[in-house]
Amino acid sequence: MPIVRIGTRLVYFAHIPKCAGSSVENYLKSRFGTLALLDRRYLSVDSEARWSRTSPQHVDWASLMRMFPPDFFTDVFAVVRHPLDRAVSAYRFQAEIEGTVSAGMSFGDWLQAEFEARRRDPHRSDNHSRPQVDFIPPDQSQNCAIFHLEHGLDALIPYFDLLAGEVAGPRTMDHSNKAGQTASADGRTLGAIVPTAQERALVATLYAADFERFGYAPDYKAPLAPPPILNPEFLTDNAIARAKTVRPIHRLAARARDRLRVWRG
Repeated sequence: MPIVRIGTRLVYFAHIPKCAGSSVENYLKSRFGTLALLDRRYLSVDSEARWSRTSPQHVDWASLMRMFPPDFFTDVFAVVRHPLDRAVSAYRFQAEIEGTVSAGMSFGDWLQAEFEARRRDPHRSDNHSRPQVDFIPPDQSQNCAIFHLEHGLDALIPYFDLLAGEVAGPRTMDHSNKAGQTASADGRTLGAIVPTAQERALVATLYAADFERFGYAPDYKAPLAPPPILNPEFLTDNAIARAKTVRPIHRLAARARDRLRVWRG
């Protein structure tokens, strides 16, 4: 439940696991200051010593509403992702980083096992396999701005400009924790994961609510909703800033920042 103060506004970022949440948090921190209720060292704490069932940034909406009144936040936003890509990313993370997937266990078998286990333990795997709809308001009674990861993270920046009432801060948003950027402790890697037709059908069934709520089709990668309309001034600034990031010195600096963030947790 990362919370950030933007001017006079108290903004809640509904961080859906495996939807580039760390990248969004990094940008928010660099522009607006330290976020509240964010604990990136949660998984390094012994399970018996943890204060909650999940890291605070991965709280589901129903649990959040038991702690905060509905009108506590002035603004709520979330980033969503195609359910199949998100499920594959969660499987890879659990296999390569967390080491909770048995060697040789297929993506489909893992997903089915997760679904069945969540009936007893809905917060398992730090909510990585939980449906995305569980993290946002169930209806429009609480307005929530939705951004699709496939449209690019830079599309969030004009939204932050609007909340802040000014055009400031970085004009691009780095994507942290991409697949293949973080090595597992034991060096285990899965290589390319190509879901079978049966596995794709399983995802379509288990995450049917996500497909419907966020406008995705099981066999079509891009969201059905059109991308946000960005003004020409932002597009120009974004293109200039993006061009700078491909220069060698900027790539080296970005890698150094990423390593420092990992070290700091």
